[in-house]
Amino acid sequence: MDDLVKGLRAGESAAFERLVREYGDRIFRFVRRLVGARHAEDVAQDVLIRVHRSVASYEPTGSFDSWLFTIANNLCIDHLRRNRPERREGSLDAEEGEPHVPDHREAGPMAALEDREIQEALRRAVAALPVDQRQVFLMREAGGLTFEAIASALGIPAGTAKTRMRSALSHLRCSLESFAPASLEERSSP
Repeated sequence: MDDLVKGLRAGESAAFERLVREYGDRIFRFVRRLVGARHAEDVAQDVLIRVHRSVASYEPTGSFDSWLFTIANNLCIDHLRRNRPERREGSLDAEEGEPHVPDHREAGPMAALEDREIQEALRRAVAALPVDQRQVFLMREAGGLTFEAIASALGIPAGTAKTRMRSALSHLRCSLESFAPASLEERSSP
């Protein structure tokens, strides 16, 4: 990470390309889920540009990932304050390459339809989470951050980050309860 930071501070284009290559997808997924697909590309680009311009203020005592996601989170919050989301469910639009619920059964039209329904229910359930829980959930799942990095990015204790994650998972379980029994029974039967 030191090489990346040094390269960014020196204004090396290769360092910026490395930043985009190593963090671009994670940042984009995180941003898209908070601000919606329509504005995600612009906000994600703003994040990368802000990181590039602000790298001189980065203190190596903290995690680079935390610092990066702090910037991403703050720009998302700023964007949401300026622009009201048009459709809350739309903030989790599926795209090519997006993780999805795996299908462990033989492929068929009914199985594909059911999997799409589960994926849509999951996207809606995540979009319906309170913002503080959604931030932690997305930083952990879309961003791949540790709880310590999430806590640092949000300026909260690690225990609070873990509590918010537990609450998010509890909300998701309740929201998706109707899918679990039928899906699990069908998938475990021969």
